[in-house]
Amino acid sequence: MCIRDRNMISHLLNIVYGIVFGVANVIPGVSGGTMMVVFGVYDKVVDVLTLKLSAIKKNIRFIVFFGIGAVIGILGFSFVITWLFDNFPVATNMFFMGLIIGSIPLIYRNMTVGGRKITPKCLFAFIPALALVVGMTYINKLPQNENFTVNAVHNATDCTVTITNNGSYDIKSNWQLKVNGKVEGELTGCVVKKSSADTTVLTGTENSAIAKGESITLTLPESTDIDSIQTDSFTYTYKMNPVLFITLLLGVTVAAVAMIIPGVSGSFVMVLLGLYTTVIGAIKSLDFMILIPTAIGVFIGIVFGAKLISALMKRYSLLVYSAIMGLVIGSLYAVFPDGFGFNLETLAGAAALIVGGAIAVLVGKNTEVEQQ
Repeated sequence: MCIRDRNMISHLLNIVYGIVFGVANVIPGVSGGTMMVVFGVYDKVVDVLTLKLSAIKKNIRFIVFFGIGAVIGILGFSFVITWLFDNFPVATNMFFMGLIIGSIPLIYRNMTVGGRKITPKCLFAFIPALALVVGMTYINKLPQNENFTVNAVHNATDCTVTITNNGSYDIKSNWQLKVNGKVEGELTGCVVKKSSADTTVLTGTENSAIAKGESITLTLPESTDIDSIQTDSFTYTYKMNPVLFITLLLGVTVAAVAMIIPGVSGSFVMVLLGLYTTVIGAIKSLDFMILIPTAIGVFIGIVFGAKLISALMKRYSLLVYSAIMGLVIGSLYAVFPDGFGFNLETLAGAAALIVGGAIAVLVGKNTEVEQQ
């Protein structure tokens, strides 16, 4: 294989790594930092994010192609992964489990590179890191307070849906609600955004904004099947105001620091802060009033986080990798599928686990490990 072909393959792989990183960062519970460890690019990404000129020059091509992949992952492939999680949750989760398990040998190589020996003091980094991820995942699996409620009523003369804004800010009129099946007939308070034989997406009209603490009632055709309304598919964005701008900037900064820590899900941190639905809705609708403070927060957070991790890596390399090992192993609990049982989907999940593990092991074997 000629050098040109090897470079082309390398660029394509970096795009794939970026896509996986981007996708992981929009799924609560899945860690983008873990995915970087899986593919052996964690140190390189952290080094670049410190904004050191020498690191940027050395890895400029990697930055470009990884960045392209990350944007594709966040804006495009996140919908695909969301669909896979909705329709094949066991197999999808077990694929991620395979990736995580397969990355453990690479972390171990980083811990023992240059003849370093693992000592009992490594447990002081490993155990708290493991407990952190397991604890955050446990909280994530508890019922969360929603920023809205959707109630539907259907009788012989009436078919209505009431949406109540329980959040701290006004909801813009571009909200969306999905209904299984085709909705045809007169609508009040909403219009059809897109429709197919299987689903209909409803969106608000100009007068359908929902102030905080207020409700809006939609009138649908009597033929609409109320049971088919996907209340969990309600997406929205908040109206921008100075308080929301500062909240987004600070909250996303914290979440961005979490994005590059293996085992910690940046999107889950946004769920805890009540910002996840707002940011995802803004990405889907390209709401730049929300995306601008979000982008600023992401930049500040990942640069600060990268500088912190880089400084710790230089002084306490073995302890940092011990913590990473704890974070990564703890993330297995985060992606372990609910409803696990012995059935056909579990068999498919076992195959996905093997494939994910094989990919991670193969990538790990071809990843160079450097003495820190």
